[in-house]
Amino acid sequence: MNLRAPPRRFDPAVPEMMDRPGQDPLLLREDLDVLQKINRRLGGYRIPLRYLREFAREGGRPLTVLDLATGAADVPREIAQWARAAAIPVHITAVDVNPDILRVAREACAGWPEITIERQDLLSLPYPPASFDLVFCALALHHFSGPDAVAILRRIHDIARVGYVVNDLRRSRVAIWLSRLMARTIISNPIARFDAPASCERAFTVPELRRLAQQAGLRKFRVRRHAVLRMALAGRK
Repeated sequence: MNLRAPPRRFDPAVPEMMDRPGQDPLLLREDLDVLQKINRRLGGYRIPLRYLREFAREGGRPLTVLDLATGAADVPREIAQWARAAAIPVHITAVDVNPDILRVAREACAGWPEITIERQDLLSLPYPPASFDLVFCALALHHFSGPDAVAILRRIHDIARVGYVVNDLRRSRVAIWLSRLMARTIISNPIARFDAPASCERAFTVPELRRLAQQAGLRKFRVRRHAVLRMALAGRK
């Protein structure tokens, strides 16, 4: 079997279902729950926390964090929980463009005063340069075209004061095969059933992500493969 990644399949006219307005709120909430379970079981929280520990050692003052395309704000809650355990003051701004998703995030963060929820478009973020210590973005870049991904990476670099982490799926034949198998067998939610293989087909590869970062003008960064078909771009200012 040829394990090289097939060409990226990205069609802006056919967005992933979670990006389409008017989804059934109950199905959307269930889909977000599926994503949280995947993050919990397959290392989706270990990636941001790994880099957070590294960057936090350079601080010595309260941390400000921006989480882009936050979904149900599960990553911000994991960060806040880590900060509480480490006795590190933190304030996290979690943003998403979908108002239905933000309703779920606000409910989930009711007991987390460290987290502020805002509605923002990743292509028109209003934040000034160096306005957050750390900027995180998980499982979002594959939702965008190459040029838009470059623009988002450029803004992430601009907004961050200390560093940033962008983690996402990495496209491969194995990832696509596994996602299709899961969609036919264990995934029952119709949104997740469509989006799982679509996400893997739209994802970038490690070399592609590295080129996007270079096109965005990023310099002090590295791209690493992570377990369970993920990768992370981590950079410093």
